[in-house]
This record gives sequence, C-alpha cells and structure tokens, in this order.
Amino acid sequence: MQKQFDEQSKTTEKEQGSDGEYAYKSVIKKDLKNRRTISVISLILAVLSIIFIFAPWVGLVCAILSVGMALWSRKNLGYFDKISLAAIIIGIFGVVFSISAIIFGGIISSLF
Repeated sequence: MQKQFDEQSKTTEKEQGSDGEYAYKSVIKKDLKNRRTISVISLILAVLSIIFIFAPWVGLVCAILSVGMALWSRKNLGYFDKISLAAIIIGIFGVVFSISAIIFGGIISSLF
C-alpha cells in the first residue's frame, strides 16, 4: 500500500514543473505567441469595423469576423486573454453601429 502511494506521488511530482506549475501549462506558455496572433488579428478587424462606419456593409463584415476570430482564439487558448476580450467588445459595438448605419442610411435615403 505504501509503495503504491509513493509511486503515485512520484508521478504527480513529474507532472509538475520546477516552479510548481503543471507540465501542460509550461507547454501552453511556450506556444502562446503563435496563438495570440488570432487575437491580434481580431482586434485589428474590430477597430476597422469602427473605422468603416461610413461603409456599413464592410464594417459589418469586419465586425462579424472580429467576434468570430476572438471566440476562435478563446477556444485555442482555453481562456479569454485581454486582447480577444477587447476585440469582442469592440466587435459587438461595430456590429451595432454598422446595423444602425444601414437602417438609418436606408431611412434617410428614402426620405430624400
């Protein structure tokens, strides 16, 4: 019984890194730069969706792509990092602004 306990404690010690972190967390940290690229691209698209408020269809496409890529980044990372969270928030504003610009643009053009 004691031998089994010692073997189990050795395996858990092997799974942990030198600073007490688990091995899979250290692997994730090494690959984090490649995974954050999607977050950065989604943030750029979110900002472009706000910039293209005067071309609402382009802004709407950029905003939808931004939110989708930010959610995809969350799936790859396993959590929301600050960049993808900002991209989701700005992307949602971009969707709302673009849809309102499409609606109000149609209303204004029908009046004149």
